[in-house]
Amino acid sequence: MPPPRRPITPGPDPYPNQRGRGALLGLAVGDALGVTFKGKLLPAPPFPQLADIPHRTLKGGGPFELRKGQVGENGQMASCLGVGLRELGSYDADQQLRRYLAWQGHAAGMSEYMTEVLTEVAESGLPKATAGRRMWLKGMRRVAHNGSLARTAPLGVFFHEDTQARVQASLADSALTHFDPRCQLACAAFNGSIAHALTAGERLKREDLITAAMSGLTVGSAILGRSAADYVQEVTVATTFLKEDLAAAQQDDPMLYWPDLHMHRKQDHVRVAFRLAYWEVLHAPSFEAGMLDIINRGGDTDSNGAVAGALLGAFHGEDAIPSEWRQGVLEAMGPGSGPLGSLYHPRQLLPLAPE
Repeated sequence: MPPPRRPITPGPDPYPNQRGRGALLGLAVGDALGVTFKGKLLPAPPFPQLADIPHRTLKGGGPFELRKGQVGENGQMASCLGVGLRELGSYDADQQLRRYLAWQGHAAGMSEYMTEVLTEVAESGLPKATAGRRMWLKGMRRVAHNGSLARTAPLGVFFHEDTQARVQASLADSALTHFDPRCQLACAAFNGSIAHALTAGERLKREDLITAAMSGLTVGSAILGRSAADYVQEVTVATTFLKEDLAAAQQDDPMLYWPDLHMHRKQDHVRVAFRLAYWEVLHAPSFEAGMLDIINRGGDTDSNGAVAGALLGAFHGEDAIPSEWRQGVLEAMGPGSGPLGSLYHPRQLLPLAPE
């Protein structure tokens, strides 16, 4: 009589690690690819045709003259955020703001807006944690840049199993520098998609990321509406706009060359980056195809690349990112490059991925 079979113990689920690393590396790769053509008004085919020339490799350069494979503001701040999450085991807005201030002294490729808001934090004499709100009010409640969205993916990975903590951290981290409700809620929605990709297993579908974003948006809107009682109307409008962006992303033409929302206009760049990232994950056949389309359309290519890179990486996984791009980013900034090669380097992101 044969011995009884031993029950098969399933191994660890590979998807959280593969997709978590994909999101984190995707952010860094998208940022590094995008620095070259940042601010360029490039001719590109109309959607849904994908652009794929002339830029196909890591080159560096751009307005900040970065090295090949080096990340700019988005990747550096995301790495700074990752270090804070790892060391604390949670998110603390006050401590994270201090980390961003410390990063400022070493930053390469910092935007004019980020320079202004961190200077406000450091020098105004007013409460540091409300500098983002003051900047928003100074801009007549109109400016909604994409910087907080471009660095937020580490929160989606770190809190992939805790909806409330993820949404609250997404809102709080954005509010430090980008207070506009469009920015805060875009982060909450986006990290809902990142988290879902890590937990959905083999049955993950592209359209599931839209559903997860809507769920994150709903929770975020409720929390923000209660905590920002003076800005309820702005929260409501922001929620409506982001729902429109998710709907537009599902169409063949995401309407990103229109007068009210345009690839090459700065004021609403958070909605451009948000809408474009979801369009790419729904329409581009691969991580590589989506990234090439983004960086060859011009505009804010580094931030658009970081946002879409994180979402595409979360869906397709680390192995879908071309190895040349991965290695180029991870091996950039070797010994002797100071904090940009250590504390603020994308290598700091990878330990956040679940084992």
